[in-house]
Amino acid sequence: MSDLNQQMEKILKEIKEIKENQKNMTKNMEKMQKVIDHIESDIYSGDGFDFEIVCPYCEYEFVIDADENKKEIECPECKNIIELDWSGDLDDDDCSGHCHGCSGCGDIDEDDDM
Repeated sequence: MSDLNQQMEKILKEIKEIKENQKNMTKNMEKMQKVIDHIESDIYSGDGFDFEIVCPYCEYEFVIDADENKKEIECPECKNIIELDWSGDLDDDDCSGHCHGCSGCGDIDEDDDM
């Protein structure tokens, strides 16, 4: 019976350690989640976040404050409207061809050298 009690005590001790480790891991995960939740506000906070734009029409380079609520901006040089895509997706397959002065990215021949 003594061996059985020792094994039970060992198992209960291991279970207690596992529960304590799980508790610590949960606390750490909660801390990490708070950091993750605030990354965007940390990046864009303060004086703003400058975002460099190269006009696709005239290749004029200029800087704007990043504002994800803005969907388009006017080029200060050629006055064309540039649609802003904050999704980070670099795939041009979604071009609707409705940009000011655009005939649609689907019409561009990728074999043409400029």
